[in-house]
Amino acid sequence: MSPRRHQGMLLLLLCWALLAGCTAQTSAPNGESRPVDTSARAMLGDLRTLDPCTLTDPAALQRYGAVADAGTVSLDYCLLHLKPDDRTLVQLAVGELAGPEDAEPGDPVVQHGALRIAQSAPAPGHCTRRVQFGDGTSLQVSADLLNGEPTVGLCGIADAGARTAADAVQQGRAGHRDHPPNSLALLDPCTVLDTSAVNQVPGLEEARPRAGTAGHQCSWGERSAEFPRVQLQHTAGEPPRILHGAAVEEQVDGRRTVLSVVGGDPQVPLCSAETAHIPFGAVPGQVEVAQLVVAMPGLTGTDACDYARGLARLAWPSLPPANP
Repeated sequence: MSPRRHQGMLLLLLCWALLAGCTAQTSAPNGESRPVDTSARAMLGDLRTLDPCTLTDPAALQRYGAVADAGTVSLDYCLLHLKPDDRTLVQLAVGELAGPEDAEPGDPVVQHGALRIAQSAPAPGHCTRRVQFGDGTSLQVSADLLNGEPTVGLCGIADAGARTAADAVQQGRAGHRDHPPNSLALLDPCTVLDTSAVNQVPGLEEARPRAGTAGHQCSWGERSAEFPRVQLQHTAGEPPRILHGAAVEEQVDGRRTVLSVVGGDPQVPLCSAETAHIPFGAVPGQVEVAQLVVAMPGLTGTDACDYARGLARLAWPSLPPANP
């Protein structure tokens, strides 16, 4: 696995009852206020096709150093690199969406137009801001220190990125990618891998699918490293390749597949199975990728890869053909 790859109605009724911001107020021509729909879908459109890079503005980050496009590593977020000086490299990720269930209560929140920005407490080498929509969906902006001293102002960078994203959304500048009909971006991964197959994995007998907010991820199992879990993600970037000795290339259902113990240590019980799909974007060589990750705490990476291989054999036949 590439090291860079790194309810609805009830909620609306609750927001209406609490007057809590599922809508904002704007002035009508006659001076009366009227509600504005600030839900993620109303402001962003089809979440599956959102281009998160349209929510960034390198010029707004120039005061933090030279800004460069860090390339495509995901369908869900845009990656930028900033160099405040010759020894420091900061990575800014903009655009990953999370649902109300992922909210972090207690974080300070500031109003920014019709939206709000939540300020997570910084961690060493990391700072996150979340642009909050009226339906409880949030758009994450994270700054991470890749090289240099931890004194660099990561939260200032994250703040600038979040304000820029919120402005782009409210000014109607959220753009969308034009995916072909057989794109993985348009395919719900929860329909690709049958839950009954996942339930055959020890520890996941009662697991149910949990869909990602943008429709590009599906996961089964507890959100904890102590429990087994499976995730199928549709992503994009470089084609899968063998990066270390704990990875192999195989044909799985006729698709070239790279099975890899994450990190390269065979004792780490985490394995990915990745297969390339169709070309992605305008950069030559980039492709869409189906990535299946299996974690089996208490076992080995080899064991996890055995399960990943078996699940890939069941999932890959449900992927769309590369040439329909």
